[in-house]
Amino acid sequence: MKKHLITCCLFFISLWGFSQTSSQCARSLAQAELAFEQGRLSDIINTYTDEASGFTRCLNGGVFSVEEEIRAYKLLTKAYLFQDDEAMAEEMFVKLLKADKEHQLSPEDPAELYLLKDKFKTEPILRVAVRVGANKSLPSVIQNFNTFQVGDKRYNESGAETGLGIGFWFEALAERHLTKGIEVATGIQYRIASYEVEGDLIENDLNYVAKNTSNMLRFPLLVRYSLNYDKKDKDGNRKKILPYVFIGGSYDLMLKAKYVDTRRTGGTAYTLPDESEDLTASDQVAKSNISIIGGLGARFRVGRSEVDFFSMEVRYDNSLFNYINPDNRWVNEDVNFGIGHVEDDLTLNTLSFSVGYTRSLYIPRKRKQYR
Repeated sequence: MKKHLITCCLFFISLWGFSQTSSQCARSLAQAELAFEQGRLSDIINTYTDEASGFTRCLNGGVFSVEEEIRAYKLLTKAYLFQDDEAMAEEMFVKLLKADKEHQLSPEDPAELYLLKDKFKTEPILRVAVRVGANKSLPSVIQNFNTFQVGDKRYNESGAETGLGIGFWFEALAERHLTKGIEVATGIQYRIASYEVEGDLIENDLNYVAKNTSNMLRFPLLVRYSLNYDKKDKDGNRKKILPYVFIGGSYDLMLKAKYVDTRRTGGTAYTLPDESEDLTASDQVAKSNISIIGGLGARFRVGRSEVDFFSMEVRYDNSLFNYINPDNRWVNEDVNFGIGHVEDDLTLNTLSFSVGYTRSLYIPRKRKQYR
């Protein structure tokens, strides 16, 4: 009980001490801003260069809030500018940009500060995006094949036997803004896609179900155009919602493909043996493919500086080439004659929905012409 009491006392003492320090730091910043309004620029600079001053200890000691830190570095930038110390003004401005990545100047800021900002690249050098989504497979049959089948095959029907062909994917992209809302992105994606086929054999009371699941490693390259990228609202703030459209392509590398829950029902039941499930070992599927990609989405600015994004996206992937290796279509007798299923020539297309998060990476630096 005594230990808990001592711990509580120490906690409240430290909290009170921090509150007092924070209050003192707020006063020191207010005094520095008052000195600027009164034109006492040398006083501000002398206070900053004095490591024992409360203003400097608060700034270097991390006591200032982020907002106070931004105000302090902006104040120092202007003080050095008006003292014609360009080197120190640039140093303070870089520290300001580290605290506020894309700091927006206000109409009240002096022209000298606008000129200084123009010397620096304030846009991100790179953005890193991660996305996770669900996809629905949409097989597009090029040519039908069968052994004993009666009628057409049914792909991804909802019901007791077949499902909807739902899969999942995860993606990591590196993105770069080029100009006027146009961006390029490339990276890597891991996708699980599946489709399910139901067919009738000889008579309608004898049928089969074949579920094909594939794991792919994909390498997308995308071009995106974002609306509102550089636009501001009537109050001068950057617009928070950025709708976009994109197109691109992907090189798709097959990692694994297999049958899952593949069986014949009605009459004499038959279940596919485990050793017949692997389609990659028997080279029944194409080892690689190329897809074209298109979609639309929206990004929403998040965070205090609103330089990162939460996003939602709808995407369509269209494979260009046959998912099946036609030379080895008939190699699996357990599937062809035991189940009664033969894979059609088809392209494996997907419609997907995803959510993601984009992190902006910055290195404040002067433009080449000013170096």
